[in-house]
Amino acid sequence: MILNWLESLHADVKITEKCSRQRNYRSTCTVCAQACKLEAISFIERTLVIDSQRCNSCGDCIIACPLSAMKGLAVTREFVHTSLIYSEAYTPTEKELLIYKKRGLNAIQITDIPLNEQWVLALNETNRILKLLGEKPIEVVQNSKEEKLSRRALFSSLQKEGEQLARSMAPVSWKMEEDEWNLTKYYQDFQFYFVEMDQHKCTLCQACFSFCPQKVFRLEDSVLQIHHVKCVNCTACTDICPEEAIRIRPEIKGKSVTVESFFTKKCRDCGQIFSSFKKGKEKCHICVNRDPEWLSPY
Repeated sequence: MILNWLESLHADVKITEKCSRQRNYRSTCTVCAQACKLEAISFIERTLVIDSQRCNSCGDCIIACPLSAMKGLAVTREFVHTSLIYSEAYTPTEKELLIYKKRGLNAIQITDIPLNEQWVLALNETNRILKLLGEKPIEVVQNSKEEKLSRRALFSSLQKEGEQLARSMAPVSWKMEEDEWNLTKYYQDFQFYFVEMDQHKCTLCQACFSFCPQKVFRLEDSVLQIHHVKCVNCTACTDICPEEAIRIRPEIKGKSVTVESFFTKKCRDCGQIFSSFKKGKEKCHICVNRDPEWLSPY
């Protein structure tokens, strides 16, 4: 029983079904591999593989994944109250700091060593984005001397440390939260990306609708709605689109919805109902590309 409990204190990084590589055979996403400094993540026949011998469970891949599709803990981060303790062992990303901000982070705490250049760049960019989001900036605070504690403060401090110890000794699975690193969960009134659809290329085959895990696209009453606030730039739609009709670009602003009208028609060849942005189109996207000598799939 003790051995089982000790094993439960650590959990290897795991890939969940949310991973675009698991859902889409055409996926080109490599965000987690790019974030891993130890090169512990590789792709074998398009399947994502984690080398447990190289992985040190730093959590960089977990934080970087746009879909929060990797399960585990970011173990290298240390906090005191509402401050993140500065460490040269890693450099936080803007996404990481933005999420910490919504969890209550107010400052980066340093001692006698100032922030290195990488931290300064990350913090400045984060504060630039926070200004666009109407949030207060993250400050840098000095903590060079230990303050003397009163008797009551001492016991209060010991109690808090005991609670933190109890949390740290709990099984890892208890601390995992679904969608913990999905940025859209924390800033629901703002969009970080804008999804452009080229109507001259798009055939409305609806492949992107099916493969988009964020449900960015919605068809309703002869209208296509694109909910930009839901986009996390996982590239599932751009990877699956056979016409290369979709482009995603960064854009931080209040959430918006693009509404595009389309036509519902009956295919001249197969008789099936299809949708199109072009009023004069007479064939569905399958019949347009089908060799006339082939049998109809319908």
